[in-house]
Amino acid sequence: MIIDRQTFIDLASHLEGASEAVLDVTRRCVSLCEDEAEVTETREPKTWVGLVESLVSVNMELTGLEQTLRALLEANREEHDFARTALRREGSLDA
Repeated sequence: MIIDRQTFIDLASHLEGASEAVLDVTRRCVSLCEDEAEVTETREPKTWVGLVESLVSVNMELTGLEQTLRALLEANREEHDFARTALRREGSLDA
């Protein structure tokens, strides 16, 4: 076993929570930008660009984590299938 079921579920849950948090922050930023555009332009554009770049960076990291979890899941499946095949072969050789 490459990763146990509970650890995988815990990691996936944290990844989902982090993804939802990034989405929530992004929505709030859009709302702030819209509100501020209606009032005045008090914030510097560099501040917003930096914020967006940070969110993109976090999103890229989360995407990398998701891909890692998918690879772990696939590796577990392959290992499980290999073990099952080996057990079948052992059973047929003993018979």
